[in-house]
Amino acid sequence: MNVTLGCSKRCVAISLIAVLCVGSLLHQRLLADVGVDVSAATAPAPATAATAATLAVPSNTAVPSNTAVPSNLGTGALENASNSESVRDAEVFATESGLSKISSEDMAEVWEISTRHLPDRFRCINTDNPGFDVHRYDCGLGWTRGSLDAALADDGRLPILYVHGNFMERSNSLNRALIINNYLKPRAGRPYRLIMFSWPSQRESKPLHDVFENAESAECQALYVAWILEKLGRHSQVSVLGFSFGARSVTGALHLASGGSIPGFAYRSVAPDDGVQSVYRVGLVAPALDRTWLMSNGKHRMALDRVDAMVNLYNSKDPILRRFRFLDGGSRPVAAGFAGFVGLSGTADPRVTVPLAGQSKIRQYDCGSVIGTTHSEKSYYGECPYFGTVLDTLLWKESIGSCISQ
Repeated sequence: MNVTLGCSKRCVAISLIAVLCVGSLLHQRLLADVGVDVSAATAPAPATAATAATLAVPSNTAVPSNTAVPSNLGTGALENASNSESVRDAEVFATESGLSKISSEDMAEVWEISTRHLPDRFRCINTDNPGFDVHRYDCGLGWTRGSLDAALADDGRLPILYVHGNFMERSNSLNRALIINNYLKPRAGRPYRLIMFSWPSQRESKPLHDVFENAESAECQALYVAWILEKLGRHSQVSVLGFSFGARSVTGALHLASGGSIPGFAYRSVAPDDGVQSVYRVGLVAPALDRTWLMSNGKHRMALDRVDAMVNLYNSKDPILRRFRFLDGGSRPVAAGFAGFVGLSGTADPRVTVPLAGQSKIRQYDCGSVIGTTHSEKSYYGECPYFGTVLDTLLWKESIGSCISQ
């Protein structure tokens, strides 16, 4: 009997270990799908002056110009997707072997404008003094404190504003900004300033609850992003890149900066009084917002008013955005990052993917056949051949005269 009891205890123990292992693997897969660096997902504290040094590029490390970004990326043809293995290798090299240096003589600057220290949900902001935390990346010192005026200066550089997505610790978001810069630099033909808007989207103890809270927070952050866009109003050209919930902040901000309003929020414009207005180029990657919001009667209907061109990369196999409808059980929305935006006039069934009727500003590409069942931001950047189109759009290299939605 003792032998039987001992065997039973061992069986139960083995079963429990198996369950814990499977649970851990599923947990890591979920984090990977939403773009979180699993190795840093449980980092206890944001990067500070002390920890920022670990993000700095080693003085003896540089990414060769012929390998930093895959040369075939974004040539516009799906036949390049067969080279996804080399694309992934190049991205791993850029991420793990060291990011390219950024010096004062270089054409690129990378900045962080952060609201992580501020409340994550609100209905209005102090437009006189938003209270941002500002840092600039230096190749020798890492991330050092900077001034807001310098980050938004009109000195001839093209401003590119990047808004990250959900479940991002500060250390991850800082690293992500450097990775994006690594893709931009080889293609840039003009000086630019990459400004990452960093918002409190880190993962807390209850992931499912966090998703609902961060969806609400992303809408709130649109007020801050609109403020930044309006303060960049002296620039004739401004580019904006948003991923997942970050794209939700981007379209909301574009709507507000064009004079729109959002129910439940109060925003006072800080646009220049002389009528000078920027024109925008926009890249959205896996946007976690209702695909009807840009329609003529949509929640962010004025978002396109001052947009010269927008590229939307979505994934019809996205396992996260496939469940986007649960964010609002009443309307059961479909994410633009899962099925693309619908046309301005809508369709009989808004859940059917069709070209954008009467809207030539937006081009859309389904990356699902290449990147597969994932919501990983880095998979879009490293594997989807259309990400090059996003980069060229942000850098104002393409002439967008007759865009055709796909």
